[in-house]
Amino acid sequence: MKLIKRIPFQMFILNLIASIVCVTGVLVVRYTMNEISAGYKHSIEENVRDRLNMSDLCRMMGRHHIILSWHTLTDSSEEKQLYEEKATLLQQDIMDKLDEMIENISLNEEEQLFHTVYSNTVSYFSNADNVFKMSREGNNDTAKYYITSYLADSIDEITDDIDLMDEYIAKQMNATSEKIEHSIYIAKISEKICIFSMCLVMAICIILCTSITSRLEKYKNELEKENELKTQTLIWHNHRMLAIQENAIIGMAGLIESRDQDTGEHVKRTSRYVELLAHAAQKAGYCTDILTDDYTELLIKAAPMHDIGKIAVSDAILQKPGRLTDEEFEEMKKHTTAGGRIIVEVMSNIEEKRYIDIATQVAEAHHEKWDGSGYPKGLKGDEIPIGARIMAVADVFDALVSKRCYKEPMPMDKAFDIIRESGGSHFDPELAGLFCGIRREVEAVHGQ
Repeated sequence: MKLIKRIPFQMFILNLIASIVCVTGVLVVRYTMNEISAGYKHSIEENVRDRLNMSDLCRMMGRHHIILSWHTLTDSSEEKQLYEEKATLLQQDIMDKLDEMIENISLNEEEQLFHTVYSNTVSYFSNADNVFKMSREGNNDTAKYYITSYLADSIDEITDDIDLMDEYIAKQMNATSEKIEHSIYIAKISEKICIFSMCLVMAICIILCTSITSRLEKYKNELEKENELKTQTLIWHNHRMLAIQENAIIGMAGLIESRDQDTGEHVKRTSRYVELLAHAAQKAGYCTDILTDDYTELLIKAAPMHDIGKIAVSDAILQKPGRLTDEEFEEMKKHTTAGGRIIVEVMSNIEEKRYIDIATQVAEAHHEKWDGSGYPKGLKGDEIPIGARIMAVADVFDALVSKRCYKEPMPMDKAFDIIRESGGSHFDPELAGLFCGIRREVEAVHGQ
């Protein structure tokens, strides 16, 4: 009887304890959920902002390095002045970006990494000023040496330091993600305790717990969507950087082409011819082991650089209206090897290795001939890289049908006859046939 009498009291105590546990669990879940929502959202925004700033910094440093390289490659004082003005504006933007970044740094380890970047950047600009001075004074060889040694090393150090900062921030983001997963795990444990207690106490507790669970999942989904949005923003920003970099390459190639009185349209047209011919070769199943989609994309991007070596050829030869002498032609031939060297020296620190390899092959070998009578190495047949063989057809065709200082444009029918007849001697016979097979598309490009 005493035991029976004690049951209501025990049930009351049990229900009281269960209710306390339930209410405590609900409060813990709500508090944890609110903390997760506010802290994670703020952390993601800061980390994404920092990573975007570092991405911008890498892009601007690479661009400054290119401008500095152009300064040493040109002999025109007006162009040198223009490049110095661009470099000065870009340097100010870089320093402003660094000042903006340091205001948002709060952690000691991140601050130490940033000061290393800042110090290396200041050192880089100090050396860059010396290079500008040497270039203005005509010491181009010394200036080029500084660009490809000290300044290239400085860019590498800055890039490595920025990569370390990026890795540090990525770790912070991963740590934050792990923290939220752990908090959600704790919240789910609390949820199960609440459900168990509610089953023993009252139905209303079950409704409350279900509501909390629903809200927790809702917050989690919202955070995941926001994280996805930030990730897409980073992807878009990287694509934009690549577009800016590609435009800079095309602009530099057009500037070089303008030295021999071409408007720069030759660069655009030959790039389109290369694109059309490469896709036609893919469709026909020719050299598909090499002509993959990735290779074709890099080849199209590299095509504007095929005559970059002309920057090393004097204006007297480039702009000569008549036939070149043997000595002048030998000097002109050097633009192929010079182009490959310039691509490696100037762009190896800002472009991926595979692109550098393809661009170098195109610059060096687009004047090689299928029968081995070309230059500079006298390669023949399959010894000539496929990208250079495609470039050769596009380059010769555009030269035939375009006006030059030493000739009038050739009729389209005659130009296609020359391409067809030169298959097996000058050109890869398979590519020559494919090019004639896409005549309609080629004429459309020429007529634009």
